[in-house]
Amino acid sequence: MTWSNLAKVVYLRTYSRRDTGKQEAWRDTVERIIRGNVRNHKVPASELKALDHLLINRKAGPAGRGFWFSGAPSHDSLGGAALNNCWFTTAEDWQNFVMAQDLLMLGGGVGMSVEYKYASRLPHPKKGVTVTHKFTKDAEFIVPDSREGWNELVRRTLEAHLVTGRGFTYSTVCIRPAGDLIKGFGGSASGPGPLIALVDAIGAVLQARAGKKVRPIDASDILCNIGEMVVAGNVRRSAIIILGDPHDKDYLKAKRWDLGPIPNCRGKANFSVICDDVEDLHPLFWKTYEAGEPFGIVNRSNIQAFGRMGERRKDTAIGVNPCAEATLEGGSQAAEPCNLQEIPLPNLEDEEEFILAARLMHRWGKRVTCETLHWPGCAEIVDRNRRVGTGITGCLRSPLFDPPVLNRVYDAIQEENRKYSKELGIPESIRTTVVKPSGTLSKVFDMRGYEGIHAAYSRYYIQRVRFAASDPLVPILQGAGHPVEPVIRFDGSRDTGTQVVDFYEQAPRGYPVADEDWDTWKQLDIMLMAQRCWSDQSVSVTVYYKREDIPKLKVWLADNLKSLKTVSFLCHNDHGFKQAPKEAVSKERFEELSGKINTLKIEGDVGEGAALDGTECEAGVCPTK
Repeated sequence: MTWSNLAKVVYLRTYSRRDTGKQEAWRDTVERIIRGNVRNHKVPASELKALDHLLINRKAGPAGRGFWFSGAPSHDSLGGAALNNCWFTTAEDWQNFVMAQDLLMLGGGVGMSVEYKYASRLPHPKKGVTVTHKFTKDAEFIVPDSREGWNELVRRTLEAHLVTGRGFTYSTVCIRPAGDLIKGFGGSASGPGPLIALVDAIGAVLQARAGKKVRPIDASDILCNIGEMVVAGNVRRSAIIILGDPHDKDYLKAKRWDLGPIPNCRGKANFSVICDDVEDLHPLFWKTYEAGEPFGIVNRSNIQAFGRMGERRKDTAIGVNPCAEATLEGGSQAAEPCNLQEIPLPNLEDEEEFILAARLMHRWGKRVTCETLHWPGCAEIVDRNRRVGTGITGCLRSPLFDPPVLNRVYDAIQEENRKYSKELGIPESIRTTVVKPSGTLSKVFDMRGYEGIHAAYSRYYIQRVRFAASDPLVPILQGAGHPVEPVIRFDGSRDTGTQVVDFYEQAPRGYPVADEDWDTWKQLDIMLMAQRCWSDQSVSVTVYYKREDIPKLKVWLADNLKSLKTVSFLCHNDHGFKQAPKEAVSKERFEELSGKINTLKIEGDVGEGAALDGTECEAGVCPTK
């Protein structure tokens, strides 16, 4: 299958490494990630051959974390933490914020519950605490130039404000300047500026609550500021989902830009509420649908009661991140991750190949559960649950996305779960399937806008992708005619360190698109079908709606919340995003814009590991690699 220009750009920028001094080609990447996955395991030659065929032809593969880290030199030192996509924890222990920062800096995403029952357990911030930056060598703490060093500074900062009440001075003289290359992880350093800004931001949030309880919105802002630090300088993405109470008025105003300026850092996160009864939703919840970014809903009761909906399989999971469910027993300094794989249905030949891909991807994920984790609490949960999430994408472009087929393939995965768990001598996986956010890999797999169970955004649309301003691909793209401009933040200011590049996409004929023949209710029906026939964890979906749909949407949720685990919404056009990842255009406008684009020629070394934004979730909250 021929690679599109967008697929080439996304692959080169997110998954092609230079560990040997030479830019990886797709064949090199496939060989590396298979080698990394099967190391320390006895895998038959027939399985290796089948994996190679599936991956080379873009018929299956791990999630982005696997494509980037599996088999890389840093695989040995970073272990399983770098191979898993997203994690879930709670705000009840202040050290969980340090763990969240560590996992975000490793490139994973973090889900956190800031419900009052968790956030209220944090110590009351002490009064008069100051943490002061000095660019000298005589500060009380000299920050080491490492991920661990940055984590330690944040740990000491939180400890000062929440535990000891004693401020301190710190120095960043050892931190490499902005632009220096980062070995192993890839990308370039942001310099100490974002770290200094984070320490100041944490202090501002906590000192504003000195002597009082930390509110859920305060815990949210601490995590969002951590996310903003991580993403600064385009070293890597920051994917955050936050879960709160459905009646918390301050929390429900977190993204109400119609009420005035909101902190830019909140743009790095998705916000949802825990709710299993629509009568528990405060009226302000619905205001987010009318005047802001709509909050999602997580039905914890169904997560804990069902695998696939209708099949009772108990789970102790308390949250999602955003598709794989996560247990957190005890709650302190522990998190459970997504362990994801992906199968692009339109690239498969038939049901037989679907079953083969599903079995092998489950085995791939099972081997990832055997990797070491450097947070003991996380390792204990993973060892017990062995949670794996084999996902599907391009669903609405494939006849394989059919209930009887999905049921048969699901059964094949359960058989493989029992068989391979026994072979490895480990517990069976308590959950096995998902529909995950799939923007980046769906572009590499050339799904042409059909990501996960989503229809294409529009028949003709602009796909916006964000690059570091220093990325060598930016002038190449600009030279080929692609429009390039700086990021415009929520408050209207410009981030010249990040450039937005426009690509022009046309959905294939014969398949639904969101703004034509695929209305809100069809999207919701498909979500329910996927939750019933495929996913025994959550179905990650962003359902598009129009403002006039809101009254009917309320009725639909009242009738159907009992049948779903999670759901998120986005107003199709008037959603408030500046430079939205996708924007519908007319056929005439598409032809005018795309006619100005020349054939993209990418030759030689274009570097590795810079972050891309706008290629994953509509709200920009999920990791690209």
